[in-house]
Amino acid sequence: MAAIYTTPRPMEGDVIAEVAAVLGGVGAGGIGTALVTGLLGRRKSRADAVAVLTQAAAQMVEPLSRQLAEVTAALEEHKRADRARQRQQRAAAARHVLWDNTVAEQLRALGAEVPAPPPLEVIS
Repeated sequence: MAAIYTTPRPMEGDVIAEVAAVLGGVGAGGIGTALVTGLLGRRKSRADAVAVLTQAAAQMVEPLSRQLAEVTAALEEHKRADRARQRQQRAAAARHVLWDNTVAEQLRALGAEVPAPPPLEVIS
């Protein structure tokens, strides 16, 4: 059985150095090295751009999350106040119906002709 020798996979910097050495050996020298470095450097530039965009997004999301929490709390307070107002309005309408009927009965007892009061509509 023949022995199989493997070499560890070169790192990106090692690849650049190896390609530069090959290009230097064939006479391409600085131009080839610049091209290879530029091509492999794009990945780093893209990663840097992604990092900058991610950081910018995080900086925008945090204040918006805080603002959303404040608006949500304010909305809940308005809903609570509206429910309280509706309860008060229904209670006032019930008292008014009772008062209307009492006054109508008293007027009838005095001999006045009083039609039934119109219905109170609770605005919802």
